Amino acid sequence: MATITVRRPSFEWPSDLPLLPIPEQRERSCELVGLSFTLPYLEPYLIRTMRVAAKEVEDPVLRSEMKAFSGQEAQHYQNHASINDLVRNHLSDPAAVAMRDLENRLDADYRRFSEEKSLAFNLAYAEGFEAMTFALARSEMDTATVAAVVPGWADLMAWHLSEEIEHRTVTYDAYDQIVGKYPYRLAVGTWSQIHFLRYLLAMATVIRRDLGETEVSLPRVVWQAAKRNWGTGTLTGTLRAMSPRYDPRNVEISDDVRAIAAFQGIELR
Repeated sequence: MATITVRRPSFEWPSDLPLLPIPEQRERSCELVGLSFTLPYLEPYLIRTMRVAAKEVEDPVLRSEMKAFSGQEAQHYQNHASINDLVRNHLSDPAAVAMRDLENRLDADYRRFSEEKSLAFNLAYAEGFEAMTFALARSEMDTATVAAVVPGWADLMAWHLSEEIEHRTVTYDAYDQIVGKYPYRLAVGTWSQIHFLRYLLAMATVIRRDLGETEVSLPRVVWQAAKRNWGTGTLTGTLRAMSPRYDPRNVEISDDVRAIAAFQGIELR
């Protein structure tokens, strides 16, 4: 039986939900909003990949965990789609058009991957993404960050990031059992992170320009994000996942992170 629980939270967001999750940290907030806008396309892609991969897995426990993983991801993208609709109300018409264009292009990429790429590619992409978000969750889930996030955004983030840690082994185990080639995982996983972050940071750039930074460029946003994520540990945690000895179940989870997850009713293994 899977050790992963599919939860169906009922969020009630005010119609005047702030655009920025952490108003005092504009750059970081724009990246978090960009992340939210990617998820209604990325997570259905992960679900499609797990559905195909499950046919190749004989281990009933892993198959059960893959199903639960997909159930969690479905809840994630549905809730992010809802909050994204509220965020759009803060965008000017040109920014909303630019954001929708990026969304459509990202959606088209993932549909093409599902239709044209091999299962090995899609599993390596999924694990590259999950390794990165596992590192993100560990770095973002600290008391100071959670305390700074505005209500509404805080509930969504704490729940989602806790579940990212809870299901951290699923894509890794699926890739290991079906493909198992480290060089391929490294190559495609790294490419997947670059592909995903290019869209996320382009979306963050749209939002920053709409907030008045009309001259800010995508390369500048990328550089600032890299420096900040190095400092918070997200980037270093992602780089450690490139090791051939990496196994997400062996990565230490801090007591602070466990406590925040426990407040969401999630007991991390």
